[in-house]
This record gives sequence, structure tokens and C-alpha cells, in this order.
Amino acid sequence: MDWEHMGIVVGALSPLVGVPLVLITLYLRTIRDHQDHAMSIICRRIEVIESSIRDVLKSTADFDREYATKEEWVRESMLARQNLDRLTNMVTRIQTELENGHSIVAELGRMTTAIVELAKKHSPCGIDAS
Repeated sequence: MDWEHMGIVVGALSPLVGVPLVLITLYLRTIRDHQDHAMSIICRRIEVIESSIRDVLKSTADFDREYATKEEWVRESMLARQNLDRLTNMVTRIQTELENGHSIVAELGRMTTAIVELAKKHSPCGIDAS
């Protein structure tokens, strides 16, 4: 084959190879653009997820600060129970002292009445002690 025939063959085959090559190039560019767009959407979603995770971690940390742990709750409950036991003992002691005080007052009243009656019965010179 000589150069003239080669030029004709290349000239005839150029549109047959060039057009599909241009179409393939455009198709690959479209795929790349689509992948870039999908990647940017995924990156935005990842950023939103990371932001949400940070918010959840912050809320969890705030929650931990606001509420006591189980150990702290048990310790506080035991302290409250001790205080309640002390208060119950104090109230019981006060109640016992009041009951004893009422019986002492009643006894003093009976003794006073007995003394007055004895004084009436045994008053010297017939003087009425009332």
C-alpha cells in the first residue's frame, strides 16, 4: 500500500473511529460528573452525620452531668436513709419523753390532790385548808 491509499483509508475510517471515540469521551465525562455529584452528596451526608454524632455526644455528656450514676444514687439513698433513721430515733425519743412527762404530771397531780386531802383531814385547830 502506498501513502495515498493509506490517506484514503485513514480519511474514510476517521469518522468511523472519531465519532464513537467522541461519544465514549462524552459518556465517560458524564459518568465522572455524576460520580462527582454523588460524592459531594455523600460528603455532605457524612458531615451531617458527624455533626449529629457530636450533638448526641454533647447531649450524653450533659445528661451524665445532670443525673447521678448508680453508685452516687446508692450513696445518696443510704445517706438519706441514715438521716431518716436519725430523725425517727429523735421523734421516738421526744415522744417517749412527752409520754413520761405526761405520766409525771399526772403523778404530780395525784400527789398534790392527796396532799391537799391529807391537809384537809389533818389540819390543826380545825382550820379548813381549802
